[in-house]
Amino acid sequence: MFDFLQLSIWGVLFAVIVGYLFGSTPSGVVFAWLFRGPDPRTVGSTHTGATNVLRNVNWVAGALTGLLDLTKGVIAVWLVMQIFPSPWVIPLTGVAAVVGHCWPVFTHFRGGMGVATAGGLALWQFPLLVLIVAAAYLGVNYFLKHQARTMMVVSAFLPLMLLPFRPAPEKMALASGIAVALVIRWASDFNRIYD
Repeated sequence: MFDFLQLSIWGVLFAVIVGYLFGSTPSGVVFAWLFRGPDPRTVGSTHTGATNVLRNVNWVAGALTGLLDLTKGVIAVWLVMQIFPSPWVIPLTGVAAVVGHCWPVFTHFRGGMGVATAGGLALWQFPLLVLIVAAAYLGVNYFLKHQARTMMVVSAFLPLMLLPFRPAPEKMALASGIAVALVIRWASDFNRIYD
């Protein structure tokens, strides 16, 4: 059934579970606690990502949170590929890591917005796309003037923006999976009024 992935069902399950658990690592909550700051789930945006930690704890905690969030998806993919060296490990583990970051099992499914973890994977797998996405974000946000709605629009078009690079199927699957996860996650802030 999973022959086209060059993975058995156990390989698929392993890739997804490891990615999700790595993504679920609650870096923002951990660093806020280490620096004796408030739980990010109780202050500000109530998200556990670097921005909320930076605003409500301090810049060191925010920077460390951002660094771990940026790399945890990449680390998860790299580790799984040492055991199952299939290119399809990249989308399976990578998308699971983004999902884990957004809805982490360790913090009652209250996590970050997925951008850092998705960004780390994108920098690794298709770095040129990151520049295009940044430009698209600035352009769309100029008209919408709303971060969540801008992120939903830009995320939805991730796979199309990757097409000119003629990506391998597994990389297109990664971009598509990330797009779906980010659109769903940012939809929760669709009507949020930003300060």
